[in-house]
Amino acid sequence: MQESTNEQQSTNSIPQSTKIEEYLKAVCQQIRWNKAHQVISEEIENHIIDQKEAFVAEGLDEEAAMDRAIAEMGDPVLVGSELDRTHRPKIEWSIIALTGAILLIGFAVRVFVTYDTGGNWTLANSVIATVLGIASMATAYYLDFTAIGKYAKPIYFSLILILLGTILEALIVNNQYFYSQYLLLLFPTACAAIIYSFRNSGYRGILLCCLSFLAPAVICLLTPNIANIFLYLLNCLILLIFATLKGWFNVNRSKAMLLVFGGSLVSTILIFIVFFLNSAYRMERFFNTVNPSIDPDGAGYLTLLIRELIAKAQFFGPGTLLTDSHAVLPNATTDHILTYLIHRVGWIAFFAVMAVVGIFIIRSFVLSARQKSVLGRLVSTSVLITFTIEVVFYAVSNLGFPFMYSISLP
Repeated sequence: MQESTNEQQSTNSIPQSTKIEEYLKAVCQQIRWNKAHQVISEEIENHIIDQKEAFVAEGLDEEAAMDRAIAEMGDPVLVGSELDRTHRPKIEWSIIALTGAILLIGFAVRVFVTYDTGGNWTLANSVIATVLGIASMATAYYLDFTAIGKYAKPIYFSLILILLGTILEALIVNNQYFYSQYLLLLFPTACAAIIYSFRNSGYRGILLCCLSFLAPAVICLLTPNIANIFLYLLNCLILLIFATLKGWFNVNRSKAMLLVFGGSLVSTILIFIVFFLNSAYRMERFFNTVNPSIDPDGAGYLTLLIRELIAKAQFFGPGTLLTDSHAVLPNATTDHILTYLIHRVGWIAFFAVMAVVGIFIIRSFVLSARQKSVLGRLVSTSVLITFTIEVVFYAVSNLGFPFMYSISLP
């Protein structure tokens, strides 16, 4: 008799499970965005089960409760059609428009500065780079970004090998570290994926993330440019703090923050001690950056010139210091575009450029904050932090407070 009862319960559970599966299948058939199917199915299934349990508590048997719970969800075709409208991936036209505006401003400024200074900027190279950039953005839009989380460790170690290869090639062949410096800008996204892969791993996960973050920085100590190392480490620290405060490691947040800050501080100090003590030239540049008046005719000359150009600039119109400031301002078409614009056009040009870039950054962070996916939030945040830090560092450098080595304005 007991065996017969067990068989009856098993028989009843199978149709109930099948009914849910059939309902979910009918709903998902109406939703064209395949990536949303799993999330929607889980949400609806949980709702049906909760509703069924409520009906059972009211006195209905399991099968009747399941049928009623499914019936109350509504016609699966209509439900799926409604969900299709709300879960359809949409192009964020505001970001597209702002990106286009930044590109156009970049071209206009480069043309103006080059024409005014007689510089060597090549329009063809910039057009090719822009086309490649747009193609990369379009490709990234259509790719499944979840692969970053799925293959976090292979992606990370592949980048490590590529970074080592480019640095070794520079050391042995031509002493040009251009590619290694820009490769480092890809690591924050890879490190965001590492954080994702170690979520729910407790303090062990935090420590492994810290070790993963340190490896690229240590490798890049072989290069002369510390700016990108600092940018990278700052980005990783912000990401780790963000993940810890969100509770993604499932640990005591106060203790975890002490671990994050303590480990990051010690590691950063050691890296910079090694970097600076390894070269008297780097130490000299550091002190001249902090106090350019130590060597006003040498290493501190450019910083003092920039500050003087900024001080004599007007809100609108050319500055009063020099009518041909470009003649004494090196790299006006690359490293010091904003300095040149401020002095030759006025502060209005600086505020206009920074306003467009600032709106882009704010809008992007707002969209990132709306991400439901943990991986999506981490990846988008890593990209935005990199972009924002570059903008801030470049602007501060162009206002007379350089960070030892040049950083590009995105």
